[in-house]
Amino acid sequence: MVRDSWQFARTLRHGCYDIVHLNPSIYPKALVRDGLLLVIAKALRKAVVVFAHGWGDASGHDSSRHWSLFRLVYGRANAFIVLGNDFKKRLRLLGYEGTVFVQSAPIEDELLDDCQRLRRASGHMQKFNILFLARVEKEKGVYEALETYRLLKARYAFLSMTVAGDGSHLDGAVRVASAQRLADVSFVGNVEGGVKYQLFRTADAYLFPSYGEGLPISVLEAMAYGLPIVTRAVGGLRDFFQDGVMGFCTESREPEVFASLLSQLICDSGLRSNISLFNRQYARTHFTSAQVAASLKEVYRFVLAGAD
Repeated sequence: MVRDSWQFARTLRHGCYDIVHLNPSIYPKALVRDGLLLVIAKALRKAVVVFAHGWGDASGHDSSRHWSLFRLVYGRANAFIVLGNDFKKRLRLLGYEGTVFVQSAPIEDELLDDCQRLRRASGHMQKFNILFLARVEKEKGVYEALETYRLLKARYAFLSMTVAGDGSHLDGAVRVASAQRLADVSFVGNVEGGVKYQLFRTADAYLFPSYGEGLPISVLEAMAYGLPIVTRAVGGLRDFFQDGVMGFCTESREPEVFASLLSQLICDSGLRSNISLFNRQYARTHFTSAQVAASLKEVYRFVLAGAD
C-alpha cells in the first residue's frame, strides 16, 4: 500500500489530472486504503469524487473511531456517488455534508447485444428453470433459495434450478441439496461471458434473496434478458424496482414467501410475458454503459465547476 501510494502521488504530480475518482467499498479496510489516496490527492489540490460501490451492513450505524476517521478524511471529498437513496441517507448519518449523487451501474455492452437477439417465449407448464447467480455465500441467500426450490419442487415436478457462482458456502450448498435429495438442481460454478449469457437465456425466473447489496448487477442483467425477478428490497433496488411489474420484491427472508411469489410466475404465463417485455425495455433504457458514462460526466462537470 505504501509503494502504491507513492506511485500514485508521483503520477498526480507529473500528470495533468483535474479529478481523482475513487471506488471504495464502505468497509474499514477499503476505507483506509482509499482514504490514504484521498488525502494525497487533496494535498496536491485535486478534486476528488468517491463512488461507493459496496456497503457494510453496519456502516450506517457504527459510531466507533472508524467512522470518526471517515468523517475526518472522506468529508474532504468534493462529491460522493452512491447506488441508492438509502446509501445517501447513511452518508448523512456518517457526517458527510457535501453533494451526493445517486447513480445506477452499467450492464456490459456485450451482454446487452446478446440479449437483444433473444426472443423470449411465454413458456408452457412443461419446464421452468429458476436461476440463482451470485457469490455462493450465506449472505447472498443461497440457503433460502434452495429451501424455496424444495418447497416449490414438491408442487411442480417440472421445475429445475441452476445455481451459478463460487464462494465459501458452495460445498455447504451442495451438501444441503444432496441431503434433501433435491432433484434437477445444477451447480455450475463461476461463469463468465458466453456461458453466463446462456444461463440467462435458458432461465425462466431469477431468484436473489440476498441479505444486503449496493446495486446487484446480476439483477440488472437478468432484467435485460427479460427474466421476472424475485428478490429482497435491498440497496439501490428500492429506488426503481416496481413490485408486480418487474417481478416481486419483498422485505422477508422466509422461503415460504419467495415460494409464494414464484408460484404466481410459474402459474401465469401471461404475467411472465408482460414482465419480460417490460424488464427488457427498462434495462436498455436505464442501464447501458453510455447512459451511466453520460451521468458520470455530469458529475465531473459539477465538481470541476465548484472545485478549489
